[in-house]
Amino acid sequence: MKFNEYLYLAGAKRTQYFLFIFLSAAFLINIVNIGNLRNANALNFKVGRSPYGLAISRANNIYVAIGGFLNVVELNEKGRVVNNFETDWAPSGIAINKKSNIYVSTGIGYVVKLNKNGQFIKKVKIGIVPAGIAIGPGGNIYVTSIHSKTVTKLNPSLKILKVFYAGIAPYGIVIGKNGNIYVANFMNKGTVTVLNRSGKIIKVFKAQRKPEGMAISPAGNIYVTNGLSNSVLKFDKNGKVLKKFYVSGAPYSIALSTTGKIFVACIYANKVVKLNRSGKILNTYRTGMNPNFIAIDNKGNVWTANWGDGTVTKIAGATKGREFFPYKGPVWQESF
Repeated sequence: MKFNEYLYLAGAKRTQYFLFIFLSAAFLINIVNIGNLRNANALNFKVGRSPYGLAISRANNIYVAIGGFLNVVELNEKGRVVNNFETDWAPSGIAINKKSNIYVSTGIGYVVKLNKNGQFIKKVKIGIVPAGIAIGPGGNIYVTSIHSKTVTKLNPSLKILKVFYAGIAPYGIVIGKNGNIYVANFMNKGTVTVLNRSGKIIKVFKAQRKPEGMAISPAGNIYVTNGLSNSVLKFDKNGKVLKKFYVSGAPYSIALSTTGKIFVACIYANKVVKLNRSGKILNTYRTGMNPNFIAIDNKGNVWTANWGDGTVTKIAGATKGREFFPYKGPVWQESF
């Protein structure tokens, strides 16, 4: 086994268990002071120990789940920290709805709802190791739980509507404009599970070795990152592979702009790669250490959360247009 493949396998395993490890480690490490750093290609802003989930509001404020502790940090578009919200142990996924409510999945099995000012509203127990979180066309919340092998569907008030079986180790999740649910199963020999809005599995297709990040294009095509294969796969809605893009450095998360550009965060190369629709690499940007999640704001700036050095990176003016979501309405979700 190659050394970089070994590293990625270790990283994938950590994805399952990192939340629990951080619980015990967090109080043994001093909290990192908030400031900002610079590098040649982008701005890095220090936010705290092991930033994980990332979401952007209509006002272009950036919300980052600090996985090593129990808080969400809010930054303005200049990277200045403007708020620090307490949530629950080991927050990971984060989503913001059109009313600016904040939804956070936490490693000990909860979803937490905060209002736009960060005030606690509600907390609901949902499963074992919740991870990916997304908001659907009707405003309902969908959360994958890695060890429970489920997707939990909740209404905006966090009432549980349904729990679906979604294959082994469901992680990344996106919702199509027709309400179909797409889930990356990163420990199921590399598959994507497709469920209808009622939670019935309608298709399972192979997606190479460790699929994790997901996005849907305006045409309904599905993009899936594969760190172990150093690739991004493009599928049609029926699971047929349309293209395979080679991207080195363990591509992890992905975001599509409304102008058709593709941005991929490469977790072990400390970079973001920009591609066109055909998969041609247009640019590469240096980030902080180990960028795990990525999002695009309304001005075309690209942001990553970097768990390796506790920073958020801003790549200014990387694209035109904001991040594409497959349904109408100002709803933002984590870019898995």
